[in-house]
Amino acid sequence: MYCVMPVRAVLIVFRMGPTGNISREIEIKLRLESFADYLKLLGFFGEIENEDCHVTGYFDTEDRILAADGWALRVRAENARGLITLKGRSSRTGITAIRDEIEAEIPRSQALEILGLQRDLMTLSHPPVDFVKESWGDLALTKLVHLENLRRKKSFRIADHNYVLELDKTEFSDGSVDYELELELPDESLIETVEYKLRRIFDTLGISFAAQSESKLSRALQRAGLE
Repeated sequence: MYCVMPVRAVLIVFRMGPTGNISREIEIKLRLESFADYLKLLGFFGEIENEDCHVTGYFDTEDRILAADGWALRVRAENARGLITLKGRSSRTGITAIRDEIEAEIPRSQALEILGLQRDLMTLSHPPVDFVKESWGDLALTKLVHLENLRRKKSFRIADHNYVLELDKTEFSDGSVDYELELELPDESLIETVEYKLRRIFDTLGISFAAQSESKLSRALQRAGLE
């Protein structure tokens, strides 16, 4: 694996539900066809402001109870923290994916224990886990897939807003690598303006402009022969 561990922002809205703590993620995800395209964007970025190495695992029951209801449970260890994230099924508007999300920060060491199957995720009490318990009961979870991601970030101004462009290099369990660009939006009214600017950048660099329509989980399952 290329990602050696040393040593994302969303608009929060509330609705009725088991936890009352579900956010709405609005995200543009663009697929890069090659390493050459990845290098072109890195060159365009110039000096990278932040580089983060993610080790990620996705959890569900053996018979995929969460997936059947449109949810994905992810545990991630980043450089300095861990995250537990429960993501809902996405709806798409062109290149933009919109989904419900519940996320909680945990210590990085704890995330690594969960990913290493040294700690049972369901023994924790955090909003994503509490939602699972209250919605489906005390499930016996298994780690479905594991992947590593190198994320390079660059602040970029579009119209009157500052955004963080996230350039991902993701290695899957079979050794294959994908590249993509991600950007989160505070609300849907900005989609058209941001898409227009990104199209111009990609056209200038000679990069094909295409949505990444498959999640990292879906691609990881395919590479592992599980989907």
